[in-house]
Amino acid sequence: MANIIKTEDFVHEREKDTSIKASDMVTITSLYKSFNKLEVLKDINLSIEKGEIVALLGPSGSGKSTLLRCLNLLEIPTSGSFIIDGYKFDSKKYNKKDILNMRKKSAMVFQGYNLFANKTALANITLALNVVYKQDKKESEKLALDLLKEVGLEDKKDVYPHMLSGGQQQRIAIARALALKPKVILFDEPTSALDPELVGEVLSVIGKIKDQTMLIVTHEMEFARKVAQRIVFMSEGSIVEITSSEEFFSNPKTERAKSFLENFHKRF
Repeated sequence: MANIIKTEDFVHEREKDTSIKASDMVTITSLYKSFNKLEVLKDINLSIEKGEIVALLGPSGSGKSTLLRCLNLLEIPTSGSFIIDGYKFDSKKYNKKDILNMRKKSAMVFQGYNLFANKTALANITLALNVVYKQDKKESEKLALDLLKEVGLEDKKDVYPHMLSGGQQQRIAIARALALKPKVILFDEPTSALDPELVGEVLSVIGKIKDQTMLIVTHEMEFARKVAQRIVFMSEGSIVEITSSEEFFSNPKTERAKSFLENFHKRF
């Protein structure tokens, strides 16, 4: 699947950070997040290259989803910074415009689809293009139809979410994310709310996306193994291991990762 959208890139007011590698799309530095006294993320440091697919794995409660929400600024990090597409967000020095501009660099695909119940499939995709990006209505509808075709739902353009299966709703959510032409797509357990028979259709759509930087939180081990170039394994709010997908599943370096994989294999 090609990201065919040609909406303009939004330019951040601050200068680009030249200290990072040209190939890096995302760079996270000393990122922490606490909720009251509970420290959920602890000193997260990670770089993701342009076009790279990285899977975030780990037990429930390890901070994976919180990390995605921080990158999309649905949660503001307690301390630390991150860079997307050369532009930096510093948790100690930012304003509302910084938040808005950085949010335009990424798109989230949530567990629960988050579609507007009173909007058709087509309108769910075009809404942000028209309202936020001020795109021409005819142009945005053409782009939305192209993406609906890409995810196999062109015949559902006038259908409302309650008339669609969970898998179909999630595929529309993916099309909506692609329509925004983000620099990185953040998938937060995109199949966890689906019936088992619908999981495959969503994973197939994600697997066909081309030339797109993606960070995917998932419990679908075989999918992560096939699709991701690298695995980031987290536990108790920290990154425990970063390695290639092949090495992680064949020869994990840490005892915590070994234990995680052994427990997973026992369940299945």
